[in-house]
Amino acid sequence: MDFSGKIALVTGGTSGIGLATAAKLAQAGATVIAIGRNPERLATAESVVSRNGETIACDISSPSEIVFLMSHVKARWGRLDVLAINAGISDAPAIGDLTPATYNALMDINCRGATFTFVHALPLLAEGAAVVFTGSVGGRKGQPGDPLYAGSKGFIRAFVRSAGTDRALLKRGIRVNVVSPGPIATPLTSEATQDEAALHWIEDMIPMGRWGLADEVADAILFLASDAARFTTGAELTVDGGMAHA
Repeated sequence: MDFSGKIALVTGGTSGIGLATAAKLAQAGATVIAIGRNPERLATAESVVSRNGETIACDISSPSEIVFLMSHVKARWGRLDVLAINAGISDAPAIGDLTPATYNALMDINCRGATFTFVHALPLLAEGAAVVFTGSVGGRKGQPGDPLYAGSKGFIRAFVRSAGTDRALLKRGIRVNVVSPGPIATPLTSEATQDEAALHWIEDMIPMGRWGLADEVADAILFLASDAARFTTGAELTVDGGMAHA
């Protein structure tokens, strides 16, 4: 999968799946723009995107920051060939303890942020561009103890199903797909799952018997962003060790 000469933007590109995706795109020849909020992680990602790309601090829960981000990309790079919409969070209280504030904290990133990253990137997408969202197996199977997160990823799956078959986008050659990971060992999951027994309980639900790796999800994202998937749009590719089908 050769991305030489391609301009790629990865949201949530400074940690976990996003960082692995940014690194693989850079290794495959792309100029990579990695987006994140944490200053330390942004600094780490600098070396990953190499001297040809850049890291940008942007909170996609803020519509005005998304607008500023895309205006910067337009001014410096002119276009996008690959857009990986990966930024997301999973921390929310138990469903009975939800408040409008905690609801908004998650949905403003996972749903609204993802949506308007896509919307404001549309004028920048080159002919034949590929958009890949990061979903979750939770959007298909549900997620015990975290229904809000599962619901946010169910939204992403439905959004991609419709956007990926939009005739106006397809006339421009723009494909939209989603990769839905199962349990993946990342800083996000290690922060959310501290209990050793819970880790093994989740592992037991995976037919392949192990947690996945960020690199394995990144490989799937690169496949859907590449010409190898040129006849694929509106699709979901699960990277979950068989969990969605068990």
